[in-house]
Amino acid sequence: MFRGLAVSIAVAGAFSATAAQANDPVTATMLFNEGRRLAAAHRYPDACPKFEESQRLDPGIGTQFNLADCYEHTQRTASAWALFLDVASSAGGMGQEARELVARKRAAALEPKLSKLTVIAPKNVPGLEVRRNGEPLAGVLWNNPVPVDAGSYTIEASAPGKKKWSTLATVGPDGAAVTATVPALEASDVPLPGPVGATDEAERSSLQAEPSGEPTHLARDESIAALAVGGAGVVSVVIGAVFGLKSISKHSDYEALCAENVCSTAAAPIHDDAVSAGDVSTVAFLVGGAMVAGGAVLWVVAQKQAPSSALRVLPVVGASNAGVVVAGGW
Repeated sequence: MFRGLAVSIAVAGAFSATAAQANDPVTATMLFNEGRRLAAAHRYPDACPKFEESQRLDPGIGTQFNLADCYEHTQRTASAWALFLDVASSAGGMGQEARELVARKRAAALEPKLSKLTVIAPKNVPGLEVRRNGEPLAGVLWNNPVPVDAGSYTIEASAPGKKKWSTLATVGPDGAAVTATVPALEASDVPLPGPVGATDEAERSSLQAEPSGEPTHLARDESIAALAVGGAGVVSVVIGAVFGLKSISKHSDYEALCAENVCSTAAAPIHDDAVSAGDVSTVAFLVGGAMVAGGAVLWVVAQKQAPSSALRVLPVVGASNAGVVVAGGW
């Protein structure tokens, strides 16, 4: 069972590009013939890429067998072994007994020469991930010798809340056995992210205690309210002044229509307008003055306001009085 697992992994590593196959048999045949020519001249390092591309463009059991032979001659023993076994399996399924027999014999001859890399990793570390040359190494392969081609392999390990660890494992040819052990990972200096909606303790503290002399968000809101109330009060005072001037003007017109306490019929409406304008002016002045005063009080209080305080400014206008109510606690 382990041999079958190793074969599938070795084939996946050697032929990751074949997953993206392209149907181009003409180019594939040309590359295959070129690969055969180079292999016959013992130029195997040049021949292997030709076979690989030919297999990608038009997969075939014959191309796969020649590529396995090319890998064997370039010390890629594990890849060659896995491919010969794959060829034997495919040939057996196709009834090509002679080719199956040859492929199995070639694989059997390579098996004693297989180099193996064992990655020792603890399986009780939550979220532990192990990578070999940047690719994830399945957990079923941890702590087991896995056939690999001779060469250098970067082994990395990482887990949530832990510092990343890596090492370089160099595997020799002809049955070399190398072990890379993942140590206990050190705790990371970067804190783990909390659950959604949680706030860091330091952030909570900074929100609760602002630097001395700087208004809180609440105080800034109240400062804006103070400016708004004060501005409204100024507008009300201006309105009071306008209606006051109108009242004075109406009174002058009224007096012009009355001589020695005798008034014409046109004087009565003018008198009523003068009184109404005077009343509006009086109320506007009272409300405006109160709001300006209230805004000033609110502005002063806002600069010293504690985070927990909250002020409300409400204008009050009655039949005979006007003013503002500043409510809250500080």
